[in-house]
Formats: sequence, structure tokens, C-alpha cells
Amino acid sequence: MNSYKIDGNNRIVYSKDMKLIELIDTDYELLSILLRLDIQLPFGDVSVEEMCRRYDMSPTLFLMICQVYANADFEPDVESLDVADLQHIIRYLRASHRYYMESMLPSIAAGVERVLEGCDAKQNAILRKFYNDYAEEVKAHLNYEETVIFPYVEQLAAGGKREVAMADFMADHTDICDKVDDIKSIIIKYLPESCTTQVRCGLLFDLFRMRDDLSKHTLVELKLLTPVAIAAERRLQR
Repeated sequence: MNSYKIDGNNRIVYSKDMKLIELIDTDYELLSILLRLDIQLPFGDVSVEEMCRRYDMSPTLFLMICQVYANADFEPDVESLDVADLQHIIRYLRASHRYYMESMLPSIAAGVERVLEGCDAKQNAILRKFYNDYAEEVKAHLNYEETVIFPYVEQLAAGGKREVAMADFMADHTDICDKVDDIKSIIIKYLPESCTTQVRCGLLFDLFRMRDDLSKHTLVELKLLTPVAIAAERRLQR
């Protein structure tokens, strides 16, 4: 029987007092957050607050990230965050980058190779090009964050930046979720029967998980990182 609380709108109430096992029980996809933050199992009956204390994290911020992942229309109370939280947000986003580069993209690449075994030369070339273009776009997107946005925010958090640039950075930041649709169409509609449904579905599951996770990643940047960084810019401009 579930022991977590439900509010008047039939939504789960996330709190620092809830057990970590209860948090995962609300949405098993939240396990990916623990994985990328290197939170080790088993964790017994510890609360969210106790876990955050062990791993030097803000429980308020951790729960906001979880809610962004669990609820697409969640609007965080960014007023409860301050410039000190910027380092923790960047830490999480960098952990997500490692998760994409070291786990998700290699898994997708292996799935592509399995699919290509059932393709002729022309189909092989088309699918490989679409996937390679997608992978390069993801890598370029993450590299822009690592080399431009994150260093700027880190200096901002340290009080060393006074220009107003965060809104411009995010305006120039491209969306990389749509390209999955092109690959999806090729896999579902055009590959030969020799490429089995089981192999195709394995790759599609990975592609959709990557697309959805990148979408949540973008929401963390837009709903948490950007408003806190802009508030820090305004304070420094006074």
C-alpha cells in the first residue's frame, strides 16, 4: 500500500520527509536521477533529506528536479532557490551529460548496429547517416553547455560576472529532441522485414527514452538554472 501523500488535485506531495523508496515508488523513472548522481543502493529507509545530507545536495532542489521529471506542467518556486544553488544545478546537469555520453548514446549506438545487420547497403547508409547526424548534434549541444553556459554560470555564482548574458545564451540554445522523429520513421516504416521487430523496438525504446530525458533536461535548464542565474545577474547589476 502506498504511504505517500496526495493533495487536493490528486497529485503526489513530494517532501523532504518522505522515504527515498517512496519517492521511487511514485515514478520508477526517477531511478535515472539517482543513477546519474551516483547515489548508491541499498539506501534502506532513509528519507530524502537524509540522502541529500549524505550526498551534499539541497533537498529542495533535488525534489524540484524530481518533480520536473515526473510532472511536465510542474512550475517550481524558484524564489526558494538562491545563487548558492547554481553550483548544485550545474553539478546535476553535468552528471546528466555524463549519463548521456557514457550510458545512453553507447546503448543507442549498439542498437543501431544490431538494426543495421538486417539492412542492405543503401538502407545501412541512410540510417547510419541519420544516427550519426543525431549523435553529433547531441554532442555539440552538450559541448556548448559545458564550454559556454556552465562556466558562465559558475563565475556568476562566484560573483565574478556582471554582464547580462544568460537569456541570450538560452535563446541561442537549440532543441535537439525533434531529430529522433526522423530516425523513428525510418526504423518503423522503411527497414526490411529481415530487421526483426524485437531488434527495432529495442532501439526505439532507447531513442524515445533519450528524447524524453533530453526534454526534461531542457526543462531543468529553463525552469531552474535560467531564472536563478538571471536573478543573480540582476543582483550583481545593482
